[in-house]
This record gives sequence, structure tokens and C-alpha cells, in this order.
Amino acid sequence: QTDDSLHFESERALACLSKLRAVRAAPRSSAMEWTTIESDPGVFTELISEMGVKGVQVEELYSLDEDTLRAMAPVYGLIFLFKYNGEKPTAPVSEDANADGVFFASQVIQNACATQAILSILMNCPDDVPLGDELANMREFTREFDADLKGLAISNSEKIRAAHNSFARPEPIVGETTNDPKNAEDLFHFVAYVPKNGALYELDGLQRGPIKHGACGETDWLNRACPVIRERIEKYASSEIRFNLMALVRDKKDVLGEKIASATAKTEQGAFSSQAEKAELEVSVHEWRDALERETERRAAWRDENIRRKHNYIPFIFNLLEACAERGALRPIIEKARGS
Repeated sequence: QTDDSLHFESERALACLSKLRAVRAAPRSSAMEWTTIESDPGVFTELISEMGVKGVQVEELYSLDEDTLRAMAPVYGLIFLFKYNGEKPTAPVSEDANADGVFFASQVIQNACATQAILSILMNCPDDVPLGDELANMREFTREFDADLKGLAISNSEKIRAAHNSFARPEPIVGETTNDPKNAEDLFHFVAYVPKNGALYELDGLQRGPIKHGACGETDWLNRACPVIRERIEKYASSEIRFNLMALVRDKKDVLGEKIASATAKTEQGAFSSQAEKAELEVSVHEWRDALERETERRAAWRDENIRRKHNYIPFIFNLLEACAERGALRPIIEKARGS
């Protein structure tokens, strides 16, 4: 290849990069728009924290085993992700958004169904869950609102929107959204399942009200929720395997810290009936401390992953490509990639 041809390729590459920069510099969206976010327990846990909520976290579930879920107690609610096809609810839908004291909000924001499902659980949590000023004030202020007004209140919360959009992925080129039905097969949706005042509710912001799946207790509600979700999954089993299930639970670090403090106090005060019980407590404390260390390491890994999710690598990539083009090294890289 001649020097002239290399120069031409470099000039063309630089021109393309310049056009891409111009596209990237254009405004992405209005301040009122909400981005899609990744379905991930680390993302959801940090999102909840940024909204001001304390003492809870999100855990991903790999089975609908009731015993596994009970071991996570207390479980405040379940978040279920599935492929949306406009199916009708399998249980009665209440037209009263405030039925039985349930907080229910219509989804009036595009791309916000993940945050909406999380809020559906948080707003129906027991009073001992510290929601923070933003959510606690919103729950009280909107208590008598209908579902649409509750949805608008969520959409107008700058704190919630900023927390949600903090997980936006930087895009070098922003394509126009379309309503092409060919893309409908890729639409996914989040709903929440919560126990409230003696009943199991499915909270789907696209419905007119809460979906009541029958009576349940505050401690055994998972026995009713798991079969409902399992039946929903089995309905698509022949054609769809892309589901995601997560649970909103109490912060594991808080739970483990309390167990360690309680057991340590008992051993120090001699509040045990035998040496065997003391030895058993010491073994438990050792295991809980190991578990606390693992959980701390996992949170650090979540934090690092979220930093990478939020970081904008696009300027680095453009500068790297530009440097390669200036040195005539871009075309060999492209040809190598095509051949691989």
C-alpha cells in the first residue's frame, strides 16, 4: 500500500470521526426524559440508596424455592422482569388506586418501569423501613391521589429522576425512537409483588389499579407469590426463557452486624447455659464475620461496576481511533477485525 493511499484512508477516517463528534455533541434528550437502566441487583441497590432509602438491598434470585426466600427474611417484595406482550391480568384489577391501603401509581414515564417497580415495593414497605425524606413525604402527600396523579408526582421528582438517570449509558450516536411493531418482541417490563394488609398484590404501572392475587399473611406471603410467578413463567416456557427475578430484602450487612453484636454480648456477659453453647456462639460469630467480609467485598465490587457503567469512555475511544488514523494504523485494524 502506497503512502498516498494511507494518507487518503487517514483523511477519510478523520472526516468520519469529525462527523461522529458533531452527532455526539448534539443534545441527547430533554431534562424530563428517563433512560433505560440495566436489571442488576448492584444497580438497583445503589439506585435505592441514591433516592435516600436506608437499610435495604436487592438480591437476584435464581430459583423460586420458598425455603431460599424465607432464609432472606424479611423479604419486602419481589421484582419480576418478563417479555411484555400485552397479556391480560389473571386476577381481578381494582379500579381504586388506594384499595386496601395499597400505594399504586400509574406509569406515566417511558423507560421507567424498573424504578416504578422498585418504588411500588418501597412505598408499601412497613413503617420501620427508613424511606428518607423524599419518599416519605411523597407517600404522605399523595396518599389520597388517584393512580395517574401518583404517577405524575413520581415523574416530577427531581431526586428520583436524577438517581434513575445517573445510570444512563453514554451513546456516541442517538438514534430516533420508532414504534415499529417489528421491535415489539424486544419489549420487556417490570412488575412488583408485595404483601399488604393481608393480601398479595401485583403492582403493574400499565394497569388501572392493583391486581389482587388473594389472601396471605405478612410472614407466609411468599407461599402464594411463588406459585403465581411460576405459573406466569411456565406459560411462556416453550418460547421464552428470558426472565429476571429479584427480591427487596433487609440490608445483609445490618443483619449480620446485629447477629454478631448480640452473640458477642452474650458470650462476654456469660449469658449461656453451658460451655457447648458458648462454643457454638463463638463458631457462629466467626461464620457471620466471614459472611460480613464477603458482603463488604461484594458491595465494593458493585460500586466499581457502577462506576464503570456510569463512566463515559467515548472521548477516549474517539481519541484512540483518531491517533490510529493519523498513524495509518486504523485500516489494518479494521481489516484484521473483518477477517477474524
